Amino acid sequence: MNRSQYQIIAQRIFKSEKQRVAVEAVVFEGLSSYEAEKRFEVPKGTLSRNVRKYKNEVEYLKTVVAA
Repeated sequence: MNRSQYQIIAQRIFKSEKQRVAVEAVVFEGLSSYEAEKRFEVPKGTLSRNVRKYKNEVEYLKTVVAA
């Protein structure tokens, strides 16, 4: 998954730009969810849920492509 593909998926599943940027930092830059929540001022606990949501979406898309 590259960043342009990430942007397409993230725009569809996350309402907030702040959340999209924070999830991107976790996925591509290796930040912990906790650190990204502090850095991007995302409410506590939200980012872990959003990263999981993104990863589930990617897995779903892989199964669709493989079918």
